[in-house]
Amino acid sequence: MSRQVIDRRDFLTLPLVFILLPLARAHAAAVAHTAPYRVDVSLLYGALTYRIDETLSESVDKTGGRYEVAVTGEGDGIANRIESAGTLRQGRWAPLRTQSFFSVKGRESRSNVTYDYTARQVEYHFKGETFFLRRLRVVDDTVRMPEGVHIDDAISATLNYADKLWPSQADGKLVTHVIRRKLASNEGPDDVQARYQAELVPFTLNVGLDAETRKPIGRFDLTRFSSWAKQNQPAQITFGVDRRPEHMSLPMMLGTSVQIRLKTG
Repeated sequence: MSRQVIDRRDFLTLPLVFILLPLARAHAAAVAHTAPYRVDVSLLYGALTYRIDETLSESVDKTGGRYEVAVTGEGDGIANRIESAGTLRQGRWAPLRTQSFFSVKGRESRSNVTYDYTARQVEYHFKGETFFLRRLRVVDDTVRMPEGVHIDDAISATLNYADKLWPSQADGKLVTHVIRRKLASNEGPDDVQARYQAELVPFTLNVGLDAETRKPIGRFDLTRFSSWAKQNQPAQITFGVDRRPEHMSLPMMLGTSVQIRLKTG
């Protein structure tokens, strides 16, 4: 079976969540950490499998209030690089810039996001190709930061949860906002628009204890980020005792699943 059955836009959302997993286990004032890990992806009832060998390099300085994280990975026909830097602002970690590059069978996607808290705006740039016809989707947009709204990327959200800097709502849910390319509700693999915009969307994490392991289990709605996601079947994150993600399960349609486990050393 050809690998070109994969909708590139949906597939490329997957590496974004990979960086949630092996973030710093840092509790000292400043810690630098480098670790390898592996991601296994099964697509289309196991007809296609991908193994991505990744390397994480990070530095978290709680005293100075700064962090920098870089993730690079390469597999058969897949490569990616993600860089994120942020600051400790108003009692929580906040992103300053996020850059990413993905390549799937030669189809490339790049994004560059800058967060300006003085001007209260997010500058968002994206350029990517659709998989089948290699049509371009380009976004160059600026989005205002509403007052009182928390904004994260994957790195800052994970750090905030681990360091207990992400306060829950009255109903116990953890809510923040992330920026993305604005998606049409019926967008197909090769559908393109003359002009794209960026948008802030809510990200809600529901956390409870697993009855058997007593480990925290976080669930979130993946349909906001991928059309391959199943309705009423949320993605699931298992956290360790240090509140760091150690396993992620993403159920998707057409027999596709993503199981991510941290394997260091």
